Amino acid sequence: MASDMGKPLYIGVDGQRIAYHRGGKGPSVALIHGIPTSSYLWRNVVPSLVDQGFEVIALDLLGFGDSSKPTHVDLGVASQAGRIAAALHQLGWDGSAIVGHDIGGGVAQLVCVSGPQAVKHLVLLDSIAYDSFPEPGIARLKQPVWDGILGAPDFDLQKGLAKGFARGMVHQERITPELIQAYERPFRGVEGRLAYLRAARALRTEELSTRMAEIEKLTLPTLILWGAEDVFQAMQYGMRLANAMPRARFVKVDHAGHFLPEDEPDLVARSIGDFIRSDWTK
Repeated sequence: MASDMGKPLYIGVDGQRIAYHRGGKGPSVALIHGIPTSSYLWRNVVPSLVDQGFEVIALDLLGFGDSSKPTHVDLGVASQAGRIAAALHQLGWDGSAIVGHDIGGGVAQLVCVSGPQAVKHLVLLDSIAYDSFPEPGIARLKQPVWDGILGAPDFDLQKGLAKGFARGMVHQERITPELIQAYERPFRGVEGRLAYLRAARALRTEELSTRMAEIEKLTLPTLILWGAEDVFQAMQYGMRLANAMPRARFVKVDHAGHFLPEDEPDLVARSIGDFIRSDWTK
């Protein structure tokens, strides 16, 4: 699996195409991105995991990346979790680990709750938890005025994404035009931007907050990594979850922001590998 992720493969779930990338051999690690990213988020994490002896499956959530962008399908975290679980089952994922960033972390939590015996390790990176989402910049997109703003032919989504990554990353030198273009590509054009709007508007706090009591009782080993300078997801949420779960460990990553796989990809890959190979308990 190349560092640029290469061309995706596809699998059908509920009549929709889910894009994914797969490579390596060994215990199988599923990688789930958040908003406004895609499986491209993991491009610098994947090679190290493969070198460490893992199989990696990096998926695009429905409505994101190269997956289908339907107009009348629920894109909330609960529905996304059901689709991801179905896709992974079809792909023969062995359940060694599921890793989620941002809303992908919420998806991963719900996958584990729905099938606690099927997952051996959970890793959350700057994840949504409890009522931490949608964050204000995403929540405001529910206002009707944004249909006209993002639907305007001359709206520059790259500019907005660049601002978001500038706030969400410590290593500013890595925010290149090529990086922003790669994340903007799936949402290019009016139809693409409206697809992004649908994905943002689908985020409903209660779909995760009402399941947190179940999530807190999960007994699988859990690693929670958090960028010390995350401005989108407050660290207190990750610490609260780690303190509540029986076998969870919280690790603060200095000199990193919300987009941890962009700021510290090598550290993320090493941490995931070390965690899966160990038997961490609280």
